[in-house]
Amino acid sequence: MSVVIRNWKRGAARIQGVHWQDNFFDHRIRSQAEAQEKWLYIRRNPVVKKLCAREDDWPYWWAVDAEAP
Repeated sequence: MSVVIRNWKRGAARIQGVHWQDNFFDHRIRSQAEAQEKWLYIRRNPVVKKLCAREDDWPYWWAVDAEAP
């Protein structure tokens, strides 16, 4: 799995100019509550980084249901 992810990230960096964070941390989600916590954290990131004022203002949002997962 690590080889697949490394190759995918390398391709994305080369083709799309993506800059990946060093020392990323993988974490297995073990419960619905933990999934919800991670979902809300990710959903909030553009607001925290001041890329938009509200989560719903983020133009690249792909989810239909803002309360997912």
